[in-house]
Amino acid sequence: MNPSAAADPPLSLEFRRVQAISSRGNQRIRVTPAGDVFAYLEQRDCPSGEEWSAPWPDAPLRRLSPVEQQELARTLLASGFLELPGRIVVAGRDGFRDEIDAALGAQRHSVRIERAPAPVAFARVRAALLAIAGPPFSA
Repeated sequence: MNPSAAADPPLSLEFRRVQAISSRGNQRIRVTPAGDVFAYLEQRDCPSGEEWSAPWPDAPLRRLSPVEQQELARTLLASGFLELPGRIVVAGRDGFRDEIDAALGAQRHSVRIERAPAPVAFARVRAALLAIAGPPFSA
């Protein structure tokens, strides 16, 4: 284990993509401070007003190494995600919303994007999380 990893602030991230019309295809990915990666892809249509038909999986998909956790934290910081506005919304009824909740030590920031192109900072963090989750998220 990297001796400096113990001194790194804990990182947690959660990404959610929620579609406006149907819950089928909704995605969520979570990285815990321990580096556990959970991912869930909604396979069915949920009752109106519900986004998920099941809780998070009981077991993580995988666990990030300390080096992978550090790389993810660097991506979060270098991207400028923490400086983004909390909401980027374009009016309308169709489309989807993407949300990322991030915590790095005492720093916390959430961004919600609805029917709008994602800023580069958001897109970089989202792409890193999708790649970590692997197929079908990164496919």
